[in-house]
Amino acid sequence: MALWPQLRSGSGVLLLAALALSLIRARDQPGADVAIGGTTASIVPGDVVLLALFVLGLALILRNGTPRFAATAIGLAALFAVIVLGTAVANGATAVIGAVKLLELAALGLGAIALARRERTVEAIVDVLLLFTVAADVVGIVEFVRSGGGRQSSFLGEHDFAALATLPLLYGLVLLHERRRYARAATAIVAGSIGCILGAALASLLGLYLGAGALVVLAVVRRRVDAVALATTVATLAVITGGTLLIRSGDLGFLQSWFGSPPSRPGQYAASWSQRLVYAYIGGRVFLAHPALGTGWYPLLPAHEFAAYLPDARRRFSDQPPSYFPSAHGVYIPQQAYDQVLYETGLVGAAALLAFVGALVAGCRRSLRQARSLAALPAAWLAAALGALAGEGLFGGTPLAAVFWLVAGVVVACALAEQA
Repeated sequence: MALWPQLRSGSGVLLLAALALSLIRARDQPGADVAIGGTTASIVPGDVVLLALFVLGLALILRNGTPRFAATAIGLAALFAVIVLGTAVANGATAVIGAVKLLELAALGLGAIALARRERTVEAIVDVLLLFTVAADVVGIVEFVRSGGGRQSSFLGEHDFAALATLPLLYGLVLLHERRRYARAATAIVAGSIGCILGAALASLLGLYLGAGALVVLAVVRRRVDAVALATTVATLAVITGGTLLIRSGDLGFLQSWFGSPPSRPGQYAASWSQRLVYAYIGGRVFLAHPALGTGWYPLLPAHEFAAYLPDARRRFSDQPPSYFPSAHGVYIPQQAYDQVLYETGLVGAAALLAFVGALVAGCRRSLRQARSLAALPAAWLAAALGALAGEGLFGGTPLAAVFWLVAGVVVACALAEQA
């Protein structure tokens, strides 16, 4: 494992420790409550380590300089962060704390840019992801047996579990397509597949298809198609798709509603993705009411921002159970990152995020031009992360948000890769 040599370096320990703590939900870490602006913030070990990583990463980048491409990517990420934090200020201390908790995870990306420009460091990052995936698999299997089946959250949460497991899985497929380290590739593929199936997140399944599709397309374009790797990729996707759909068969009622026979009773096709459609409708109405800057960033959207659209939503989705609608006196929990960015930061925030993603895509192209080991990994990981964001909002202290910022940093770092 590449992990052990990195532990001899203080900077390596800091990066990997920050990653490990970010994969543990903040609510599951011990913390100290601090009163801020009339509300309370819980300071956990992950916050402290991420702050230290941010300071180190920024210092190294300022001292050593960075090429224009990387500076552009960092600047666009900073712009998005300023929009999120700036719009949160108008919504009060709770919103600001939520924004800070989300944005502090960007330290993973900054740390990766500064410290992960060598392949062995990227391999060490994969080791941490793989170890967490294996641990989550063990817990998930035990829970699966005890509960008699169904989706499993392990110690992460279903969406976080599946999004995390996708990364080592795609790494294993990259190794196969590069025709090397078959034992390590098999370990990563098996562990990642188990996690993807147990988490059974349809958005992460979409991300897996996007990531694997990127690998296959790149292999064809680079004329490096390997029959065994291609067959293994297809077989892996088939197994994970079958397992995921088997577990989630009861949650795809909206497809039956659209393409099946008319329902024989109200709510016959109600399921979790039907609820997502309800929330997407309400979120869309909120966005149309605030198209420029949105409502401003919130960890959870308060009732006064969306309650006016509930009557229309109930009429539009009259066949859905009342429990599928947010309470007029409660909060609206964002269901997808893309919707969330639109209605909370408006077109300005969405444009900043889109530009940042565009810079990351350019980084993937730079990495491929170097024709080094793992050159296809940034493209695969970025595609998977973008797919996973369709399944959950961006919240501080969640592994999914950590995965997004980590992948962004690894993409830039690989584009700046040095010879090991």
